[in-house]
Amino acid sequence: MTAKKLMIVQGGGPTTVFNASLVSAIEEAARPHRFRQVIGARSGALGLAQGDTIDLTELSATQLQLLRNTPGAALGSSRFKPTEEDLNRELDSLRRLDVHYLLFMGGNGTMRGAALFSDFCCANGFEVNLIGVPKTVDNDLAGTDRSPGYASAARYVAQSTQELGLDLRSLPQPVTILETMGRSVGWLAAASTLAQAHPSDAPQLVCIPEIPFEQEAFLDALEHLISRHGWAVVVVAEGIRNPDGTMVYELADPAQQDPLKRPLTGGVSQHLAGIVAKNLKLRCRSERPGLLGRASMAHLSQQDLDDAILVGAAGVHALLAGETGKMVSLLPLGSGNESHQLVPIAEVAGIERTIPASWLTSGPLAVSDAFRNYLRPLIGNLNQYAPEFAPAAASPGAR
Repeated sequence: MTAKKLMIVQGGGPTTVFNASLVSAIEEAARPHRFRQVIGARSGALGLAQGDTIDLTELSATQLQLLRNTPGAALGSSRFKPTEEDLNRELDSLRRLDVHYLLFMGGNGTMRGAALFSDFCCANGFEVNLIGVPKTVDNDLAGTDRSPGYASAARYVAQSTQELGLDLRSLPQPVTILETMGRSVGWLAAASTLAQAHPSDAPQLVCIPEIPFEQEAFLDALEHLISRHGWAVVVVAEGIRNPDGTMVYELADPAQQDPLKRPLTGGVSQHLAGIVAKNLKLRCRSERPGLLGRASMAHLSQQDLDDAILVGAAGVHALLAGETGKMVSLLPLGSGNESHQLVPIAEVAGIERTIPASWLTSGPLAVSDAFRNYLRPLIGNLNQYAPEFAPAAASPGAR
């Protein structure tokens, strides 16, 4: 091989700390006697297939510092399932640029694509070293204790739930349903439970995909909470499912499918608000922050930022050590001197990490203290607010 060149690919949904991983990798790669050039693929693997790349080598220290604190994915991202023709084009791009070292940054889909492309290069006699760098707000990537992007989004959910509860108890409204992201897992919705310091605090009810949703039980629990507190905040993941495994709500319009032909799942909070109003005769609002939760730098978790910087640099170190076909994996906090390890991408690609069954409960908050003990150090302390002056009473106009 000639002088080393590094290609970086960002894939999947953006986060508040995705660019921090990118900057960390660029800075590590640019140190003397490491990589002569750092190249970025615009729009993820799609850009690599199209030969749409950009030279990242000459970015200034000021530019890198600004980029580190910028949400989103600066290279542009995509949800891209390559055909064999696309894989050939990706390989052609590497040959043309003489690149043999790659970092694939992303979540489940990106790791699947990385494993597929690594195997394709090997089958076609092209020597390549490829390392995966984890990222996802859903925290559903297997093989790692946590994924950069999750803790900041979880902090957004917990803090927003706390503040929403304070709003509702000030002028008691019967019910508000807050919807979080989470097509198949409830890590973000469950984060809302950190807002509850007392049983009367929000959230009073949480619904996640790991626990089948039963409408009658949901309405009975909600009616009990209203009779007790006079108001309630319900937090639901967008992908909650009926006992038969079907989505409680999803958009059927083909025009609303994502690039992977998956139906959009957002909107379950409004759907449930209609069910509550019809069956319990209660006024019910729905709130859906959606993408705001993964883009809010105001809710940045310091641990999340530290993790993102770590995995970006660790990916470069792994490549320099001759590793390939592996993903950087974060170890649990307090694991001694070791903060991370490498795991085979083939063993994690396509495997969805749900909340452990031992952390689930049959109670209204869906998760146990074990979950909260895991999450609390990741998101840090929430804002502290003054207590109310008088106990909230059930609104006479609640029904």
